[in-house]
Amino acid sequence: MIEAMKPPFLIILLTACLSMTLSAARLDVTEEENGKDLLLNRGDLLVVYLPANRTTGFGWQATFSKAGILKREGDAFYFANRTSAHLVGSGGTETWIFRAEKSGNTTLTFGYARPWEKGKAPDKTVAWPVTVRP
Repeated sequence: MIEAMKPPFLIILLTACLSMTLSAARLDVTEEENGKDLLLNRGDLLVVYLPANRTTGFGWQATFSKAGILKREGDAFYFANRTSAHLVGSGGTETWIFRAEKSGNTTLTFGYARPWEKGKAPDKTVAWPVTVRP
């Protein structure tokens, strides 16, 4: 009897998981939205696109005012600009992905700096106040 129930149960479970994944929203932000209040629901994705030039040694570093609200989904991606992909020293875009883990408020701050230059303020800073609803 239990064996006969497994396939329908698995189909229902997979459908439920898929619907939860499909219901998650995605919010994309760039440097132009610096300071804008961001509102997410738990499970939503926040994708941050920031201009960068890795050939200079600079990179963006993310920090949170309160840990645990957003979770970074893997490492940042870097894409060279299409128009200058073959030029040495050309810039590109760093892409960061975060998932809204739990409800609450935090500020997501990025500093553009060289990691080995300790004690030096970042050349650029962007920040977003983030609210995650349950």
